[in-house]
Amino acid sequence: MILKEQRTKLKKVLGYHYTESVLKILKQKKITNRKGTAYGTSMIRNVFNGLNENEEIENAIMELCMRTQEETKHTVKKRNQILGITFCSKCLEAI
Repeated sequence: MILKEQRTKLKKVLGYHYTESVLKILKQKKITNRKGTAYGTSMIRNVFNGLNENEEIENAIMELCMRTQEETKHTVKKRNQILGITFCSKCLEAI
């Protein structure tokens, strides 16, 4: 189950339009509901908001969070490289 504190952090990373990306991850992993069809966006939102528990959907949400953080880190690094901004590896201050 996604806890309130986790949900707050996840919302900061993922924003509000995350359900389609979670669905893509579930589709890639061939994860379906009991009927063998894809989960709906409402089920994903319910799991995200703690109304339903589903470990597979929770794992897909966490995977999306990790991917998003990596993409953000890569984007910031690329922008800093383009702008010629470097950071001290010890104190993370701009040089």
